[in-house]
Amino acid sequence: METRTARALFLIFLAALAVRLAYIGARYTDDLSAFQTGDYTLYWIGADHMLSEGDLSNSLFLARPPLFPALIAALDLDNLAVLLCNAVLGALLAPLSAILARQLALGPRAALAVGLIAALDPASVVYSAFLGPESLANLTFLGMTVALLHAVLTCRGRRALLWGGAAGLLLVLSTLTRPAPYLIWIPVAIWLALFYRAQWRTVAVYVLVGVIGIGAWIGHNARVFNNPTVSSISAYNLLYYRAASVEHWGTDHDMDTVYADLARRVEQRLGHDTSGVSSMTRHSQYTGPRALTDAMTATAFETFRQYPAAYVATIPIGVARMYGFTTTLPRWTRVLEVPWNLVLMLGALAGVLVAVRRRAWLLAIGVALPVLYFTAGTLFVQTSGMDTRMRTMLTPFLAIGLVAAAGWVAARKSSF
Repeated sequence: METRTARALFLIFLAALAVRLAYIGARYTDDLSAFQTGDYTLYWIGADHMLSEGDLSNSLFLARPPLFPALIAALDLDNLAVLLCNAVLGALLAPLSAILARQLALGPRAALAVGLIAALDPASVVYSAFLGPESLANLTFLGMTVALLHAVLTCRGRRALLWGGAAGLLLVLSTLTRPAPYLIWIPVAIWLALFYRAQWRTVAVYVLVGVIGIGAWIGHNARVFNNPTVSSISAYNLLYYRAASVEHWGTDHDMDTVYADLARRVEQRLGHDTSGVSSMTRHSQYTGPRALTDAMTATAFETFRQYPAAYVATIPIGVARMYGFTTTLPRWTRVLEVPWNLVLMLGALAGVLVAVRRRAWLLAIGVALPVLYFTAGTLFVQTSGMDTRMRTMLTPFLAIGLVAAAGWVAARKSSF
C-alpha cells in the first residue's frame, strides 16, 4: 500500500474515532445508560460466567453467542472500557470500507468518500459508540468480505487459499458475535464459483472453514442445550416481533393480549398447563431445547397463514424502521437523519442499477448481495422493535453504491 494511501486511510480512521468519542462525550453519564437498550446486561452476565466458571454452559449463550461476552471478559467487565473499545472497532470500519470500495473497482477519491460516509453515518456512529456486539460483528463481517475478495481477485496458489481460510474464520467470528450472517456463505460461494471458476479451491476453503466453525458451535448447542441451532433468538424474534406484529395488525388486539395468546399457543404445543399463561410468559421462552424452538416457529407460521394481508402490510413498516431512523437518538434529529438515510438507500439502489446496466458485475453483486441477504433475513424474523441498528453492517455497501451512482452522474454531466 502506498504511503499516501495509508496516510489517508489513517486520517479517515482518526476522523471516525473523533466523531464517536465526541458522541460518547456528549451523552456520557456515569451509568452509561445512553449507550445500551438492555441487551448488554445479558452479555455482561455471560462474560461474568466465563470468568467465574470457565465454560459456556449458561443458557443465555444459546441466545447470545459467546464472542462479545468474551471481549467483555477480556476487558475485566469494565463497561467504560468496552464502550471505548467498541468505538475504536467501529472507527476501523471507515478505512476498511474504503479498501472494499477499491476492491469493487471505485477510484481512489471515490473510495475515500466511501470511508468518510462510513465515518459519519449517524446509525454507524450511534451503534459503534454503544454497549452492544455491533462493532465487533460488523468489523469481522467486513473483514471477511475484504479478505475473500482479496483472495479471489488478487492472490493465487497457496496465498489465495490462506486468505480464503482467513475469510472463513472471520465469517465464524462474525457469526459468533451476532448470528445474522451464518448463511451468507451460500450465496457468496455460488456467486464467486460462477464468476471466478479458476478460484474454486479458494472458495471451497472459505466454505469449509466457515461451515466447520459454525457447525462446531451448533454441535456445542446440541450437546449442552439439546438445541442444534446457531442461536435461539431467531425463533424468539420470529414469534414475538414478527408474528406478534402480524397478529396485532390482523386482530387489532393490544400487545399484551397478543403476547399472551402466542405464549399460550406455544405452551399448548409443548403439552404444558396454560392456566397461568400471561404476556410475561414469553420471557420464559427466551431459551430452551429444540422442542421449544420448534413450537415457537410453528406458532409463528400458523399466525402468518391466519393473517396473510397483515404479513404483507407489515413489510414496508419493517423497511421504514430498518432504513429510516435511529430510536436511541432524540426525535428532533430525524429531520436530518431520515433524509440522510433515504439518500443512502436510494443512492445505493441507483448505483446497483447503473452497474447492472454497465455490466459492472463485481460492483453490482458485491453491493446487492449483502444488502439483499441482510434485509430479507431481518424482515423475515422481525419488523417491529428495531431501527437502523439492523442495517449498520450494510453501511459500507450502501455507501459504495451511493458514491458509484454519484460518480456516474458527475461523469455524465461533464461529458455534455
